[in-house]
Formats: sequence, C-alpha cells, structure tokens
Amino acid sequence: MRNTDKKKENMVLMSFRISAEDKEQIEEKARKTGLSTSEYIRRCALGRKLPCYGDTSLLKEYSIQLGKIGSNLNQIAKHLNGGGDFYSIYYGLKEAIRELLDLKFKILPALEDVACGKKRRRKTKQEGEA
Repeated sequence: MRNTDKKKENMVLMSFRISAEDKEQIEEKARKTGLSTSEYIRRCALGRKLPCYGDTSLLKEYSIQLGKIGSNLNQIAKHLNGGGDFYSIYYGLKEAIRELLDLKFKILPALEDVACGKKRRRKTKQEGEA
C-alpha cells in the first residue's frame, strides 16, 4: 500500500463555522498560493510552509499586451497570405516586432520575481558603478 493511500484512509472530516467574508478571504488566499482551500487551512493551522509567489498583476498585463501583438501579427499574416504587398505593411510589422522584443525583456524579470516570491528592483548600470 502506498503512503498516500494510508493518508487517505486516516482522513476524517472536520467542520467549523466562519463568516462568509472570512470564507471568501481564505479561499482567495488559497487561490493565490495555488493550493486547495483544505490544504491551505491545514498548512496554516499546522505551521507548515506555504508556497510564496510574487505579484502576478504585471504578468496579467503583459499577457493582454501579448494578445494584442498576436492579433496585429495575425492581421499582417492574413494580408500577406491574401497576396498583399509586403511594403505596404513594412512599418506595421517592424513596430509589432519591436513591441514583442520590448515585452520579452519586461516579462523575463517579472517571471523571475513571481517565481522567487518577491518584487525586486534591478540595479541600473549607474547604480552598479557607484
């Protein structure tokens, strides 16, 4: 018998009453950690470690921007596949590529911050020399 099977055998139901507002707060915190509500409560109550993620709001914003860039690139591809002239969309394509590269260099540090569970500021070249 596997270890997880033994744990499931020994599980008991525990219930308690809390306000609707408290329930919503607990569920929201559990969602942010990526745990089920039950696992979140168990870990909090028993002093076990919780996963810690940084601010994901930047990543949501970047995701929206990526969607817009993708839409622009899709329209460019449709134009070219329909026999459209490349030179008529040259500047639009150049701008979409520039936006994509700019976003790439914003996303990588944001992903690192989320994975490390903190928001940190990178040193600029001038700060590094000081």
